[in-house]
Amino acid sequence: MSEINHSQPSNSSESGTLPAPRRSAARMLWLVPLLLALVLAAALFEQNRQYQVLQTDFQRQSSENIQQIQSARQQASQALAQVREQSAEILSLRNALDATSGQLNDLDQALQLMTDSGTDLLLLNDIDHLVTIAQQQLALGGNVANAIISLEAAQAQLARANRPSLAALQQSINGDLDRLRAVATINLPALSAQIDQLSDLLGVAPLLIADRPSQANAGSTSVALASGPSPQPAEAAAQSADQPEWQRLAQDSWQWVQNGAVQLALDLRSLLEVRRVDDAAALLMSPDQAQQFREGLKQRAITAQLALMMHQSRIWKAELARISQAIAQRYDMQEETSRQALNLARALHDTPIETTLPSVDNSLAAIAAAREAEANTPETAATVSGSVDSAAPGSKSSASDAPQTPSGTDAD
Repeated sequence: MSEINHSQPSNSSESGTLPAPRRSAARMLWLVPLLLALVLAAALFEQNRQYQVLQTDFQRQSSENIQQIQSARQQASQALAQVREQSAEILSLRNALDATSGQLNDLDQALQLMTDSGTDLLLLNDIDHLVTIAQQQLALGGNVANAIISLEAAQAQLARANRPSLAALQQSINGDLDRLRAVATINLPALSAQIDQLSDLLGVAPLLIADRPSQANAGSTSVALASGPSPQPAEAAAQSADQPEWQRLAQDSWQWVQNGAVQLALDLRSLLEVRRVDDAAALLMSPDQAQQFREGLKQRAITAQLALMMHQSRIWKAELARISQAIAQRYDMQEETSRQALNLARALHDTPIETTLPSVDNSLAAIAAAREAEANTPETAATVSGSVDSAAPGSKSSASDAPQTPSGTDAD
């Protein structure tokens, strides 16, 4: 009964207050939400802190991006300003180029009007200059080749211009060209070479007396050589040993007689020589006079050559006639060089060096007529003045309309 009584108070205590294990369990149940709340609070705090950090970084990056955008915008505005300045400069340069092109076109048109429809005065001046050169070549030096070249240049210039109003002038130049081309020209280089050959022959051809001693010595040498060599002493001694004394003396005497006769004949030939001489002074010339005589003839040949270049027919014939006469009188005609010099001098004397050259008076008259006709044309003055007036305002407007380059652009 006592146990039952002890148990009753325990039941009563259980019914009034909870036991210790249950109280601890209840406390644990209250701690779990509290811990969960604390954990959630800590997580929220950490998350808030990270959010603040991220927000700070984002704001910093955003400010930096805004600064970069502002700097880029400033650079873009500067570049745009430079592009606008360059565009303005390009536009000004284009306007200046257009103005200059317009001025050049105006000047070109004015020049075209002055040359094409402005009385052809410039063309006539050029043609007149070329025809005058041809006339001077014919009048002064008789140079037909140079005159033909000048007229051909004038003819080509007229053909390129293609002016119907100058057809008569072109026909006159063509006629003068045909007459010049039909002229028989003189071969000056060939005649000059023949004069040089004649001068050389005058220096080497032998004279009658001044060159005879050397020829006589040459003749005596040839006769001595033709007579044959004398027998050698050894051979003469061997022959004399075999012959008797009287026969050897007879042969020696005969040899002496032969040598004396040959020497006498040579002396007589040198002293007595029969020759027909037209000029007695030729027999009295000394070697020095002969040399001076040759130099005088060479000087006459040079004078004839100058006369050939100047087309002086009278001087040409006179000098060659004197050279021919001197060769015939004082040179040895038995020598081939003397005969060759005489034939050459006579052939040159008979060669005419003066030809009748046509003139270019027809072309000059046609130029004067064309110039007078152009001067009397009423449209000439009006065309020229209108061309000048049209070109002048364009140049002034171009100069005034040309934009000025700003100083800032030059500094850039």
